[in-house]
Amino acid sequence: MSDFTYQGPADIDRAIGYFVGLDDSEKDALAVIEFDGVIDELQAEYEKASADPAYRPTDDFLVRLGDYLGMAGDSATA
Repeated sequence: MSDFTYQGPADIDRAIGYFVGLDDSEKDALAVIEFDGVIDELQAEYEKASADPAYRPTDDFLVRLGDYLGMAGDSATA
């Protein structure tokens, strides 16, 4: 998502909430496995970002994060 600007761990936390909601409502086992992988990655980045205010995730991760927040309809991404 080209308009996304990373503002800190709260951005990652919003994406985690989105994927937890999807994971909880999904019935397809393969989708659940995919969501679990995304949640694991988001949680790892959230822990790093929360522990060190100077930490900045990689550009690749930030592109994915912007996409996740865009899918979630998060108005903070625009």
